[in-house]
Amino acid sequence: MLKLQQEQRRVKGILASMVDAVLVVDTQARISLANKPAEDLFLVSEGDLEGKRLEDINCDEEICSMIHQVLTTGKEVFTETTIKPTTQIFRVRVVPIKDPDDQVEAAVAVFHDVTEARNFDQMRSGFVANVSHELRTPLTSIKGFVETLLDGAMENSDTCRRFLSIIEAETDRLTRLIDDLLSLSSIESKERTLHLQPVCLVRSMRSIMNIMGPQISEKNLHVEFIYPQNLPRIHADEDLLGQVLINLLDNAIKYTPPHGKIIIRCRRRDSRIIISFTDTGVGIPRESLPRVFERFYRVDKARSRKYGGTGLGLAIVKHIVESHGGEVFVDSEVGRGSTFGASFLAV
Repeated sequence: MLKLQQEQRRVKGILASMVDAVLVVDTQARISLANKPAEDLFLVSEGDLEGKRLEDINCDEEICSMIHQVLTTGKEVFTETTIKPTTQIFRVRVVPIKDPDDQVEAAVAVFHDVTEARNFDQMRSGFVANVSHELRTPLTSIKGFVETLLDGAMENSDTCRRFLSIIEAETDRLTRLIDDLLSLSSIESKERTLHLQPVCLVRSMRSIMNIMGPQISEKNLHVEFIYPQNLPRIHADEDLLGQVLINLLDNAIKYTPPHGKIIIRCRRRDSRIIISFTDTGVGIPRESLPRVFERFYRVDKARSRKYGGTGLGLAIVKHIVESHGGEVFVDSEVGRGSTFGASFLAV
């Protein structure tokens, strides 16, 4: 009797140390052992699973069927399913426990949460599909114009020059896409080490405005930069901060019509410094706002490609800002413009 009690304590200790949910079910479909993750999974209080029949705990029909099958056949089964009422995906494995005479005396069900892995697989598949599409479009264009030139269009100098200009533009677009992909990959994988130091956001913004001056002048845009005196510095990697500011200002310039207005504001809120870019562009539909920082998401694909967008600029902004412990935000109304912004920790 003492040896049996010791064995039971040992088994319970092992179950308690497991991350996966575990149920041990006897031949009467009654739960004889369960660990804390199993209680959390089935939304019951501590100790409420043991002694209950499967049908009494709202057990998923598929899982109940699997356990009964193992108790009946003595053969291991597994599946991957969503356990209600949660939205988590579990890989469920049920194995028999047999006595020395090879008779089934219990079944063990192990629930391994694979939600994160499956979400990653889905995200990776979507990413590969998007990259393939984004690369194929300019490559198809380049190939078509090259074939036309080789078929005789080179003899006409005006046509040749026009086609070569298009090929150059598509090549530039491919270069921007690859550069953005490499930048995003470096940030996401944390290969790029942050060199944090006190940075003057106002000075950095003025430098970016000078860099973007030709694009601003080309569209005759009115750009205002509003900020308080003695604004504290922020903790930032100056090069990555510049990338954030360029992307946000470039985004505002692209989608603001000629003679429009862009207002850049810096302000302090508690321990954070907030910078925002408000434009008088076409705006973004309300339903699209939660997705604008996703990779390759475009509100208007044709318009984005027209302006040379890669669909990665805002995703890069989001990852850089979050790597600094900050947040990004957007507000917009169709026909009235948009406001994009980011927050950083003050020194």
